[in-house]
Amino acid sequence: MITLPRPIISVIAGCALFFSLAAGVAGRAGADDYERGFRALEDGRFDEALYYISLYAANGDPRAQYTMGVMHRRGAGVEQDDREALLWFLAAAESGHMLGQYAAGLAFDQGRGIDRDFDNAVHYLREAALNGHAAAPVQLGNVYFDKANPAADNAKAHFWWTIAERRNAPGAGGNLDKLARTISEEDKQRAAAYLDQCATATLRNCFPRNP
Repeated sequence: MITLPRPIISVIAGCALFFSLAAGVAGRAGADDYERGFRALEDGRFDEALYYISLYAANGDPRAQYTMGVMHRRGAGVEQDDREALLWFLAAAESGHMLGQYAAGLAFDQGRGIDRDFDNAVHYLREAALNGHAAAPVQLGNVYFDKANPAADNAKAHFWWTIAERRNAPGAGGNLDKLARTISEEDKQRAAAYLDQCATATLRNCFPRNP
């Protein structure tokens, strides 16, 4: 479990109380109301979308929680608020929602709604990558290539960009070409060893601790 700053933990704890109070209300809503909220969002009827989606988000629905994050990040029907967006993305991510994991990882990497945090960026981007998100390995490689990251590692950047290239993710091939001009022989060999280990096991299980 990644350690979060205390202000974030406090707000999440407050959200948990809100979720429990709203659960009964959302539980009485029907399946039609669930899809009604997302259709309203697509049609730009933000007040209606917020009403329905927030009920299901409060009841712990990961898709609704992720969507609440998107609405707060974009200012769609609510005041634009990167911090509130991150809290909703984290709620979705902790339920295993792949897009929530990716969005939370990006927020930590970019410092949106919180101070930049490479450890949390790696944690959530890696979970998104392991769950099949095509672009997450590109961003993971970027985090490891970023020299502002105390844990910058060209071998791990090469590994994740290679995974991204295999998923046909845009930008991965160009990043590998750029890295090829500067990567050391030792880092190349480490990256190759990582890939060899993953040739006979799932990506999640091919390392005692995934890079």
